[in-house]
Amino acid sequence: MDRSTEFTFGVPWIMSFFHQDWTLSASTAAAAVADQFVEELEPEAVLLVRRDARLLLEGLPPDRITELWQQGVEGGERFYHRGRARDGAEWMRQVLGVCDAWLSRRSDSPALSGADRFEGRDLADQVLSVVEEFRAVLGEGVTDALAECVRHCSPDLAFRLLLQVLPPKSASLSPEYLYLSAEQYARLEALGAAFRYGEYVVSDVKYLVGPYAGNRFATRRPAPPW
Repeated sequence: MDRSTEFTFGVPWIMSFFHQDWTLSASTAAAAVADQFVEELEPEAVLLVRRDARLLLEGLPPDRITELWQQGVEGGERFYHRGRARDGAEWMRQVLGVCDAWLSRRSDSPALSGADRFEGRDLADQVLSVVEEFRAVLGEGVTDALAECVRHCSPDLAFRLLLQVLPPKSASLSPEYLYLSAEQYARLEALGAAFRYGEYVVSDVKYLVGPYAGNRFATRRPAPPW
């Protein structure tokens, strides 16, 4: 059975709303999320965000949630300095509020079914291994937060968050960038298949397989001349 979407979902999906200019179109972070929760949105999209936010709140301390959010959004180091949320836990509670408000406007009571409920508990060791592989470039804080997410939230959520933090980390290293080896990307792709993800969840980071793709480990290299 397939996931309800071919694209990334849950909390990593709403991370993509927060580009550097998001404040130009929304007065608060909660409003930025609510603006994307249009009436026509499939209820599974909101339910998956809600589930991720609840898992983070129940499984991680506020500072770990803060770390993951900051590393997963563009300009994340400024997110909590704008008076909208003091930490990751408060922000996840706001996200839950937006989800519940949207769901309350429906006449039915939708629920997740099939593959969308799969959390990959049997894949925990594999996710921990691939998270640890990136410790040198992601740093202690985010790597430890991802490892705790595997153990105390779900391997599925931790893996999607890893995929989310890799592109911002690469961009932050400019003019040196994080490149993935072909072997690393193959491992990410294999895990995505094991989690039954849609076509574009893992392939969103495929562009990071750069000119040094033969290297065994994730590396920081000068940008190519073109």
